[in-house]
Amino acid sequence: AVLPSFWGSSGLMLIVGGILYGVFLIFSGAGLLDGFLCFGFFGELIITWNAMSYLTAIKDYRGILLAFIAAIVVTFLTGWILLMTGIPHVEALLIAVSVGYGVMMVWDVALLYQYFPAGNVSAFFFLRWVDQFLPLAFTGLFINIGLFAHLVIMWMGPLQVKVQGLFVGAPYHDVPALIAFLTILVTTVNFVVSVEVNFYPKYRNYYSLFNDKGAIGDIKQAGKEMRKVLNMELKYTALKQLLTTALVISVGGILLEYLPLGFNDLMEGYFRTLCVGYGLYAVANTMLLLLLYFTDYKGALWSSGIFAAGTSVFTIISLFFPQVYYGFGFLAGCVAFFLFSVLRLDYYTKRLPYYILSVQPVVQEEKTGIFTELGYFLDKKLEGRQELEKI
Repeated sequence: AVLPSFWGSSGLMLIVGGILYGVFLIFSGAGLLDGFLCFGFFGELIITWNAMSYLTAIKDYRGILLAFIAAIVVTFLTGWILLMTGIPHVEALLIAVSVGYGVMMVWDVALLYQYFPAGNVSAFFFLRWVDQFLPLAFTGLFINIGLFAHLVIMWMGPLQVKVQGLFVGAPYHDVPALIAFLTILVTTVNFVVSVEVNFYPKYRNYYSLFNDKGAIGDIKQAGKEMRKVLNMELKYTALKQLLTTALVISVGGILLEYLPLGFNDLMEGYFRTLCVGYGLYAVANTMLLLLLYFTDYKGALWSSGIFAAGTSVFTIISLFFPQVYYGFGFLAGCVAFFLFSVLRLDYYTKRLPYYILSVQPVVQEEKTGIFTELGYFLDKKLEGRQELEKI
């Protein structure tokens, strides 16, 4: 059912996203060629990013890395060749990025087909699981809103620079935000290679004792060991991110002055503030992922909702203050996200036996809703179309 769900979800996102983005492009003021390139690139992004989510299941990190390297090399070579031929810069670079992402898209899909069978399950069968795990869908939505809403709000503020038509930006804020965002790679990598590697065996052992009728004493001991490893790994993760953020703030500002990015005092202030904000986000997001490990979907939903609302509301409030304080809106939202995640994870892990044994429903519940109905509707439409093609 994996590949059908991939194409079903990709198709739905292409249709809904294509309509919305198409309407934007029509009124954006972009030329025909630029609009066509943007629209094609948008479609590639949907399929590629969706494929990346599926690729986490196969853990073929070598294949994923090669796909990224190939895309980067092709993008640079294509861009250089097109620029040398005299094609306008914007169109040349858009074509280059589209070609590079096209390579990565094909490569990623090929990896999926190597690992998963074609399957004869309906492409829209996955929609019923959206109803079953609806909090997960909203958690992902809120995390993305929290990450990107402050950028969009800044595009509407005093720092706005109009590129063309509806295409606007705030480079004085966007460039520091982009570089500050890169500082969380330390925590992202650390979660995969350290937290998951060291924590997961303890986590698996603890839950297997419940499933395999382990003794109460063994369960208590396994839970104690699991929480000890969890706290240790979180402490190390936070410490590594703290040291990285401090190093970048102290040294990064000096190095950025030598890069042709036009950094001034205002941008350096944004950079320092956003580095702290993204650092807090990285650690809080690690704790949110651990809440999902423990199936605390309600806690993860609240945590991500606070993050989305906090960064959005505080960023809007910051627009009423002098420009030097603009980055503090995102920082304040990250602080709220961090504090709630810490408290929720501590509260939940101390009561794990209760949530495992007492909160679960006695009888299995089959949750259905609007997404299940949408899946049935699309299945009937697809079956009707296939019957017409046979006739």
